[in-house]
Amino acid sequence: MKNKKQIMTFIFILISTLLVSIPLFNFNIQYDDGIQHICRIIETMKSFKCGNFFPVIMQGLCNGFGYSWNLFYSPLTAYLPLLLRIFNFSYENCLRIFMFLCSIASGYSMYFFMQKILRKREIDDKKKNYIAILGACLYIMAPYRLTDMYIRVAVAEYASFVFIPIIFNGLYTIINLKEKSNVLAYGIIGLILTHSLITFYTAIYCVIYVIVNIREIKKKEFIGLLKNILIALGITAFYIFPLIESKFSADYEVFNISHMLREDVLISLKIKPKELLFIEQDRMAYFIGIPVIIGVLLSLVFFIRKSATKNYVLFLVLGLMSVLLTLDFIPFEKFPNVFRMMQFSFRLLEFSSFFLTVIASINLGLIFKKFDMFYLLVILAVMADLLIPMKNNIDFSNNRADESVLIEGVDVTEGTGRVHAGCASFEYLPTKAFQNRNYIVTREDTAIVLEGDAQISDFEKDKTNCKFKISGSGKIELPYVYYIGYSARIDGKNIKITESKNGFCQIEVNNINDVEEIKVSYTGTIGMKVSTGISFITCGLLISMYCIDKKKAKI
Repeated sequence: MKNKKQIMTFIFILISTLLVSIPLFNFNIQYDDGIQHICRIIETMKSFKCGNFFPVIMQGLCNGFGYSWNLFYSPLTAYLPLLLRIFNFSYENCLRIFMFLCSIASGYSMYFFMQKILRKREIDDKKKNYIAILGACLYIMAPYRLTDMYIRVAVAEYASFVFIPIIFNGLYTIINLKEKSNVLAYGIIGLILTHSLITFYTAIYCVIYVIVNIREIKKKEFIGLLKNILIALGITAFYIFPLIESKFSADYEVFNISHMLREDVLISLKIKPKELLFIEQDRMAYFIGIPVIIGVLLSLVFFIRKSATKNYVLFLVLGLMSVLLTLDFIPFEKFPNVFRMMQFSFRLLEFSSFFLTVIASINLGLIFKKFDMFYLLVILAVMADLLIPMKNNIDFSNNRADESVLIEGVDVTEGTGRVHAGCASFEYLPTKAFQNRNYIVTREDTAIVLEGDAQISDFEKDKTNCKFKISGSGKIELPYVYYIGYSARIDGKNIKITESKNGFCQIEVNNINDVEEIKVSYTGTIGMKVSTGISFITCGLLISMYCIDKKKAKI
């Protein structure tokens, strides 16, 4: 019976994934953000091949002066697609298959969460399973999730759908079921390493959940929550600490409010109320879907029956609030900067997709005395049919760069407007370099004397390593955009690297009478090495805890 249930669950999740994946291997994956992700994984692979275990500098970008995605942008969506290179897939197809697998993972994460919250319901186990399957499939078919997949090609945000149900699964298990669990930690780890902005907003929703359930939290539950948070922070230390270190090492555009927050864009991309019902031409899929809308409206029945639980009401309120805040009559652009850092209010539809799917699935499943295969198929058929008009807003053109050109490295003058292939809107450049982008275009790929009488000779460069001979005194600008982790040595002694007026790495030498050789390489900072050690130690502790728990369970 258990195997039959598992097979049926897998079949429904697979079919739902196949339905939404029909355009996946035919649409222009380089559209919008897509080309940035392709260039990023290409450059990450190059960095791996150079022996960098945690690739930080994308050396083929910014005209060979280096650009860092992985210091500032959550790294999981660069690392995981590259695993598929083992099978010799192209970089584009690695990304496509990764997106396909994310659909299945999103379905399962929602399925297990639905199973968890239905555990205490006094209904037939078979009915519980159908409701959980309905939740998984509706989540896979969530229109905004498909907007991330096809219209925005926002791979990281798309992947973050996997981890939101896992996080709330962990919270519910610890707080409401009073069970020991590390599921919350797994969800936090995945989300931090997938999308920083979604992590920030998820944290706000989690805080609200904890406050609403505060009376349920005793010492044991508090310790459980704290342990999960510490585990997550420990394992993600290799990414979080260098990010913080970079924040204080120089001014980077990603931390510049005026660069990241464009009020005109935020306003133009707010949602008209009618768009909640259907998709408009040349717009993103903001609609919710008739089955979900009907399912949410059925909440009135449960309020009349007085059977709505505290967390049921909370999910309903959070889901509706998430939709409301995206609408064009809400002055989201006037909100405090800490909230506007989301950049686009429509991103809140990711959370409404989660919360309202949970509510709609429960309501649709419980409203019928016998919720079986027939009702499940009808609801999913209606939802799938509503997704068909989305195809008109998907780019199926062949207007894309040859992958071999992207592998060679894209010049900073490639692309138009704010978005450039490989570097997005250059938001991960130091502010000085961003303000001197023409300098990047015209600069020679060599060490340059900015001040003084220093003489440079025999310059050689190999990606993140270079060496040259020098004499005299002066400030020398290295052919690397300024990111923490570069080191320079002369006669076995370290030379301090600072940021030049152009946003590049710079060293200063004094009174070198004889010709000396300077060697520069990317070695990472002490903080990076320590934080990586913390991540490995925490991973080891988590595995040990898992093995101990398994051993205890057998006794």
